[in-house]
Amino acid sequence: MPALALADVLTERGHEVAFCGTEKGMERELVPKAGYPFSTVRIRGFTRRLGLSTLRTLGSIPVAGVDAWRLLRLYRPHCVVGVGAYASGPVVAEAALRGISTVAVEMDSHMGWTNTILSRLVDRVCLSFPDAKRTGGKYVYTGRPLRPALLSATREEGVERFRLDADKRVLLVFGGSLGARTLNRATVSAFAKLQTPFQIIHVTGEREYQEVAAALEGPDANRFYQAHAFLDDFPLALAAADAVAARAGGSVAEILARGLPSLLVPYPLATGDHQTVNARMVMEEGAALMLSDAELDAIRLAEAVAILLDPEINARMRQAALRLARPDAADRIADVVVELVAPSTGGHYD
Repeated sequence: MPALALADVLTERGHEVAFCGTEKGMERELVPKAGYPFSTVRIRGFTRRLGLSTLRTLGSIPVAGVDAWRLLRLYRPHCVVGVGAYASGPVVAEAALRGISTVAVEMDSHMGWTNTILSRLVDRVCLSFPDAKRTGGKYVYTGRPLRPALLSATREEGVERFRLDADKRVLLVFGGSLGARTLNRATVSAFAKLQTPFQIIHVTGEREYQEVAAALEGPDANRFYQAHAFLDDFPLALAAADAVAARAGGSVAEILARGLPSLLVPYPLATGDHQTVNARMVMEEGAALMLSDAELDAIRLAEAVAILLDPEINARMRQAALRLARPDAADRIADVVVELVAPSTGGHYD
């Protein structure tokens, strides 16, 4: 989704954009749906343990190199941008070795394997979060790209979409595309059977939706609590919200861009524990509360939500969130791309 946000900005500026990715990734469906050409790179994902899967991945690298060569010959790009996924590695690396302008975009506070390697080859590295170890030179702090729909959605539209009471505050709970078991269970335990003074939009993830939905059945269920497995129009849920309880991955950028106070519960198995780094940074700036996955339970969740929805605290945290936000991140990265390609194109694309 951040890559599509960047593509939209570049397209609006009159440039042509094409994508490549894996055959099994979500991009295979999302990219053509957004109207961009999509090509596949035959490479397997990396694991952190030596085994048969690792050997198969290593065996796929030469094949991916052939695909990269084919794509660069087909499109003859002025710039190649990698967004951190392993599929971008061979294409960006080969482009850099050919002298084509290259950019690596790191979506998390912890730089992944692919971008760690590519950072030695590319012309620029765009960072979604500030990193004291990576400043100046080829490193540029741009923020994480956001699609325009996330910023343009209004509270009124969100209230209408979810049939909310405009005079009641709204808590949005979500845990990523697959959901978050600890967060889901704490939310149900805290609020499913209690008539709360605020409204709840709970995006559970497909895996646990039935369990949450079952807890909301019966005469004693909270009538202000609605559950959804997944939302295609998630920006409207963010627009309607007054506070958020969520994991601390890439969605942190979306939460900040909407100026939403949040309770962040980092996923404990995230690579490099980057979600804890994300959450701690936002907490230290006064825009979030933070609980570890092990600490979270119904009581602590209810206590945190009461703090987040307190009018004075909420207003103060909103301002802190907006100070951290980079709503123009896609434009900033587009500027980096255009600056790199301008010398070879005379300031414009063919």
